[in-house]
Amino acid sequence: MPFDLSVTQAALQVNPNRFSSVEPLSPQAAQARARHLLEVGLSPHLERTLDLLLSAGALPQYHLPVDGRTLRNYHKRRLLDRLPYISNDIRTAFTHYGLPAPDGAAPMLVYTLGPVGIEIVRERHGFPPAGGYLNMTLERVMHDLAINEVIFHIARIAMAKGWTPLWLSKYEATLWKDNQAVLEPDAMLRLKKEDQEYVYLFEYHNENKSTRAVEKVLRYQTIYLGKDWANRWEVERFPPVLVIYRNPLVVQGYHQTLQTYRHDVPFYGKWLSNLFGDNMNEWYDLQHKQSGQKTTLFTWNV
Repeated sequence: MPFDLSVTQAALQVNPNRFSSVEPLSPQAAQARARHLLEVGLSPHLERTLDLLLSAGALPQYHLPVDGRTLRNYHKRRLLDRLPYISNDIRTAFTHYGLPAPDGAAPMLVYTLGPVGIEIVRERHGFPPAGGYLNMTLERVMHDLAINEVIFHIARIAMAKGWTPLWLSKYEATLWKDNQAVLEPDAMLRLKKEDQEYVYLFEYHNENKSTRAVEKVLRYQTIYLGKDWANRWEVERFPPVLVIYRNPLVVQGYHQTLQTYRHDVPFYGKWLSNLFGDNMNEWYDLQHKQSGQKTTLFTWNV
């Protein structure tokens, strides 16, 4: 079920140095706790927190709709897990990536679903969340945190223009064949306003080479010809792919590949750090014959 970003609220600020301890929990115990909580009913704040992390995978605490005390409680009860990085680690990484961050005193501890939270969302939605964050390097975690910041930024602008942003989980955005994932976009966002809807796919590239760009274009074209995407994503037209990158070799790879091979899927590109400036709506038209050609992507005022 897509997460409606318009229902989120800013979390209260708390002392980031107060850590709660957690107990080991077997899968059977996690399932039993999840069943009990579902039987007695989830609070609206807990439900929104779990569903938001289902879509995002991992988030700094200031994006979550509860305060720090509640997060520590969720952590202790194994509803959430906290990644093993202190606020300064995350803040330094955000600065390096050119991502917006709250004031220096605000905590930036990162949370993901814990074993009980995983069982709850699996039961409520019928599919598992993305996982493995506790074993990821900070660089790998930053891949997901970066694309999440992009989604939040676009969603905030869309809401200011009267649109409702719906963030699909990794599982919902993935296309499957014979129980195998054949396409896994980094994110998928629907924007709705009355009887209008726009859908966007996102691919974020953290690398400094063009190889994956070539692979992505060819994979998307193969998927387009298969036609399974229409029913899975409930769309009539294939959504445009928004390419976010930190190195120009990536966008060069997309442009060259799109000029070389047949393509029916539209691709648009933008530097990660430029997304958060005044010209957020200007994107490179990667299929245009002329390299560096820009276009206005979002029609906010329609």
